[in-house]
Amino acid sequence: MTRGYEKLDVRGDDHLDSDSNRDEDDSNLGLLRGKWKASKRRSGWLRSILVGLAGVVILASLCAVAYTSVGVHNIQHSLHIKATGTELGDCGSSHTVEEARAKGCVFDPMSWLWVRPECYDAELIDDFMQRTDWSWHTDWHLTPESQVPMDIVFRGDHPQLFTAKKYHAIHCTYMWQKMHKALIEHRPVDSDLTNWHHTHHCEEVLLDDYLHEDSNCTADMICPTLVRATWTSCGYF
Repeated sequence: MTRGYEKLDVRGDDHLDSDSNRDEDDSNLGLLRGKWKASKRRSGWLRSILVGLAGVVILASLCAVAYTSVGVHNIQHSLHIKATGTELGDCGSSHTVEEARAKGCVFDPMSWLWVRPECYDAELIDDFMQRTDWSWHTDWHLTPESQVPMDIVFRGDHPQLFTAKKYHAIHCTYMWQKMHKALIEHRPVDSDLTNWHHTHHCEEVLLDDYLHEDSNCTADMICPTLVRATWTSCGYF
């Protein structure tokens, strides 16, 4: 009787181990592919988020710059509109030495004004006071016996005195420099400095040698100048 035999798989256990390993490798490869795809998706989302955040930051920066520019313009415009020339106060309306001092004002001998401390330029005053020898008098003829001591002059005790004509030209140049400094250093100025009548007066003084519009001398060629104190306000223009 012929027996039927099945063909024996001679590969044995080694074949089974190989198949098992291949299945395991395929499984691991699948896991790696899945992780790579998930990582790629996460990277894409992260890239999108970063690009979005960068866009928001840039937009916010542009808005901030625009807002700041508008704000600065509005502040400058507001300051320009509100400038009155009296922001820092005045030296009184009674035109008295006592009121000026009571309000904290000081006397400027180079402009012959009572001014607020904020409009007082001590350095410039000292510079011009040292340009020449000065004397002030109670008498039109500038006599020695009518001379007022300099400390009294500097205190501003005399609202009205006489001095040499050179004072006017030097005074006008002083006022010119004071205005220029105020302009480039953004300083406040006194109200007399912006007075058109005073500017026109200085024009006559400085051009007198050529146009003879301001000659005022005595018969013996004493050319005095009358100085009268002015009580000013101080501020921006």
